[in-house]
Amino acid sequence: MLVYATAVDLATWTKTPAPDNADILLREASILVADACLADIYDTTPDHMPTDPSLREAMRDATCVQAAFWADNGINPTKGRAGMDEIVVSSSIDGASETTNAGELEAAKASSMDGLVPTALRLLRFAGLASNAVQSW
Repeated sequence: MLVYATAVDLATWTKTPAPDNADILLREASILVADACLADIYDTTPDHMPTDPSLREAMRDATCVQAAFWADNGINPTKGRAGMDEIVVSSSIDGASETTNAGELEAAKASSMDGLVPTALRLLRFAGLASNAVQSW
């Protein structure tokens, strides 16, 4: 499996120590990056990494952004949506109720299991990747 970033890259990106499960997070994030770039055309090295350093950096950074999001939100991507912490959207005690934006966070966390978080996708697009436009060579 092609992995676009290392635990050191993740620690450098977040400016915090990499989590214990960094290798898993980076592997799973790399799968999403590869999927987003599936239709892109670029030259590769024998180990299938882009030869263009700016494309390699974009893929590395997007991988780190995705992995950091999962780490920050306690998501285990290998478990799918079952690996997400439960969020209480509203509660009531003795007639008083409280509602939060937890529903929006829940939706963002759930969508991060199916595709890249917005910043990761933007980093790829700024580098000319993750396009769904038809191309020929």
